[in-house]
Amino acid sequence: MGQRTGVFPGSFDPLTVAHLAIADAAVRTGELERLDLAISRSALGKPAHGHSTVDARVGAIERARDSRIWLSVTLIDSQLIADIARGYDVVVMGADKWAQVRDPAWYGGDAAARDAAVASLPRVLVAPRPGFEIVGAEVLEVDPELTLVSSTRARAGEYHLIAPGARRRIIVDGNNVMGSRPDGWWRDRSGAARRLVGEVQKLASRGHDQLAIVLDGRPLAGLAEGVHAGVLVAYARRSGRDAADDRIVDEVANDHDPSSLVVVTSDRALAARVEALGAGIMSAGSFIRELESELP
Repeated sequence: MGQRTGVFPGSFDPLTVAHLAIADAAVRTGELERLDLAISRSALGKPAHGHSTVDARVGAIERARDSRIWLSVTLIDSQLIADIARGYDVVVMGADKWAQVRDPAWYGGDAAARDAAVASLPRVLVAPRPGFEIVGAEVLEVDPELTLVSSTRARAGEYHLIAPGARRRIIVDGNNVMGSRPDGWWRDRSGAARRLVGEVQKLASRGHDQLAIVLDGRPLAGLAEGVHAGVLVAYARRSGRDAADDRIVDEVANDHDPSSLVVVTSDRALAARVEALGAGIMSAGSFIRELESELP
């Protein structure tokens, strides 16, 4: 007998705690040995461009697998559920998606085409969602609180809804970010560094990222290298030109998964060095805007 497999199509932008709970329930109910989270390169009924790249979403899923050895991710070109589910024993979706599958409007108003597509599906497991009646499919047992979770809410600021392993891992080039603000930081460098650390801590308090900041110079009083209010504060290991840059490059080079790292810098030379190691880049300006959006 072959391996029992299931497919769970979605954009997973970002992957949420609810997605993983649905996956867990589907594997139990369907007695699956493998469940593929299927990301369409061009999802039906979704914007042409996601909020994050397909590669970033794939990487997030791979990081979030944890002990779920049965969980996999696959990229697909198909858009219709009937095409995506072909060859699988089970197809998994939310009640909102199931309502779409059963809606003739998605088949050009052709009810016969809808009926044929639904009839072609393998066993259908559906996660409940308030406001949607589940007809013609098996209902998964999912914590009622998770039925209200959505990627939209996670993107809108409820970052605790993002699957822990899928959260961004960010290394901030502290001096470069400070230098990108014409606020007189040079008159009180240590004060500016403290203010920046405080802003990054506020961002960390939202719980959606793992954050580190690397600074030049001697350690600030009361801020020895280590974790402070959820932020890893680190310092250059030497004095002189590019000292903090070298520390950041070393951290990326020695990381177990450089592709999961995002380095915040507008220093082109540093950006080139860490990109060559597989890390992503966020400009200092983009990060400052994100910090300022977190301020009261």
